[in-house]
Amino acid sequence: MGKEIYISSYIFQAERDGSNEYSDYQPGSLNTTDQLIKDLSNIDIVFHIGDITYANGYISQWDQFTSQVERITSTVPYMIASGNHERDWPNTGSFYDTTDSGGECGVLAETMFYVPC
Repeated sequence: MGKEIYISSYIFQAERDGSNEYSDYQPGSLNTTDQLIKDLSNIDIVFHIGDITYANGYISQWDQFTSQVERITSTVPYMIASGNHERDWPNTGSFYDTTDSGGECGVLAETMFYVPC
């Protein structure tokens, strides 16, 4: 049986103890992460398409997320594409002039995850 590619636009981040619960999708993100870790031997690469952490300018959310996916990113290539919550900010070249990124303007997404041009 061949290997698989996993593509997701919904992983997000969550603490197992619920200490940073602010919406109802965090528990689902842990389920997704746990399943990816269980299936790692069958996965060649992960593509995470947009809305990586929903950090919106809160740097600690990136730290938590990178800890959450460390077993995945240390085993298989993990490529991301920035979404509005990583990139959008007025007058920065984003397609939409919204404040969705909380001022991150793509810097964290583009420096924490190396993606070749």
